[in-house]
Amino acid sequence: MPIPRVTSKVALVAVAALLAGCGREGSNPADPAPSSSRTGEAPVHRAWAYEYVSDADPVGNQVLDIAAVSQREAWAVAALHEAGGSGARMQMLRFEGSRWQQYDLSSDLRDALGSGTLSSPTLHAGAGSAWLFARVDHGPGTHSTPIAARFDGTRWLPVALPEDSDMAGVAVLGPSDIWALGKPKQRTAWHWDGRGWTATRLPLEAQAITAETAGGDLRVAGNIPDPEADKADESDPDHPKPRPLRLAAARWDGRKWREERMPDVETPDARFPGCRTHIPTLVARGADDVWAMGIEYGPYTGTRYAPPGDRPCALHWDGKRWSKSHALPAGILDARRVRGENGKVSRIARPPYVTGITGKVTEVDRKQAFRLAEIAPVPGTDEAWGVGTAELGAFGDANFSRAVIVRYRP
Repeated sequence: MPIPRVTSKVALVAVAALLAGCGREGSNPADPAPSSSRTGEAPVHRAWAYEYVSDADPVGNQVLDIAAVSQREAWAVAALHEAGGSGARMQMLRFEGSRWQQYDLSSDLRDALGSGTLSSPTLHAGAGSAWLFARVDHGPGTHSTPIAARFDGTRWLPVALPEDSDMAGVAVLGPSDIWALGKPKQRTAWHWDGRGWTATRLPLEAQAITAETAGGDLRVAGNIPDPEADKADESDPDHPKPRPLRLAAARWDGRKWREERMPDVETPDARFPGCRTHIPTLVARGADDVWAMGIEYGPYTGTRYAPPGDRPCALHWDGKRWSKSHALPAGILDARRVRGENGKVSRIARPPYVTGITGKVTEVDRKQAFRLAEIAPVPGTDEAWGVGTAELGAFGDANFSRAVIVRYRP
């Protein structure tokens, strides 16, 4: 079964890397590709392979996001720093079946960008279409403005956005069938029909939307806050605590969003009743196989919050109801691990070390870290793309950072 797209566009706490497809690692580098499994460790299951490595060395270079349209088409966006420069330059990259090449996005969007620069880009793909959502920075002392664009097969075309809108989660269901979430507190989902955007009211504060329906209905997931929870901060206003939230989902029936109650996720030591998590990841694998995943926070300790018990949690829709699950779906769990359909977890070996500033892999270069910011499946296959950085830090003149794109082939 092809690996589902399970992504988070926002960097979560390190434990969130346990969620399928949320590929951000902690500060430690991945293990070098081993020749055999270590005692007590999961068996090695293939390795990532580099498909793109940037030439630039300054620390901070990384590929931020990727979207795969098909087996032969994918898009990525990188933040590249010039030596001695003051900031990052956004660079679009395109894959056309054989290799990654730079793409001049600013030429396509010259009128939409004006004298501004692109920032905070996210890429989305589905049904053979690719979309870009970002912001345009206009200089010091000004406010950035949102921008959207779609690729028409030849070039990127700007798409006008509703006024005062900030699109969050996006589902590309067809060339003229796009859904995007507004800010959670707005409780709004926007629909693009090829001519314009229509606002629909949500019964919850949504943080996630299914990137594809997999033969079922479009769903969003989020929470319904308890206003009484705000009173908990009155005694310690400088250290607000995570909210006890009631999880909920909503299904689009073609005319309106219908709420679906989710079970509370709580532990006996909870100071407040109810769920204490957000749902940043929502995946539809079938009409009766939908997963909502988040982080269940640890107990409150004293007047300040400490998370010693944080752990991933998952809720599953079986076609009739949502229930808490003690398992996660099959797929890539993070940069180092993949879970098979049989539930067994195997390790993914890291790619070979990239060359350092000397053009070789020296002893100090072997201390480099390999980190992924995003993992996305290659449509119709069991393969996946990963994007992020290979970097060496805290080693003086030997330091470097390379933006990288890797591919996983089981």
